[in-house]
Amino acid sequence: MIKESGSANETVAFASEFAAELKKGDIVRLHGEIGVGKTVFVRGVAEHFGCAEDVCSPTFAIMNIYGPSQTEDALPIYHFDLYRFENEEEIYDAGLDEFLGGDGISLVEWPELIKNYPAERVFDVTIEKDSAMGESYRRIIIDKR
Repeated sequence: MIKESGSANETVAFASEFAAELKKGDIVRLHGEIGVGKTVFVRGVAEHFGCAEDVCSPTFAIMNIYGPSQTEDALPIYHFDLYRFENEEEIYDAGLDEFLGGDGISLVEWPELIKNYPAERVFDVTIEKDSAMGESYRRIIIDKR
């Protein structure tokens, strides 16, 4: 699936629509350069589950947990930023693997360090800029594994 976005608000709206198909244990791997809008996409997923106001980049915290809200279909959202890790072993030493594929939905920025993801359903979301289309333009590509 490919979606074009002309603004952060459009990216949030698209991610919220996409989140409707997510279920317990799903992992969403977020790919794209720094500042492309990975956390904006997470905000859209969190919006679907009623906890978008809490979303911020976990670059220094490494993992943020959002929600769940009071709605019946709400699940906890685990938002990871693996940018600061040097290898997969550090991720396991930090205990982050315990949250992947668990009782909520995991969204992982900089997911390349982990070789095997423990989930039945893994989505790869790639966000790309195209300056020829404008500063706010993003191409969002979603592949289900």
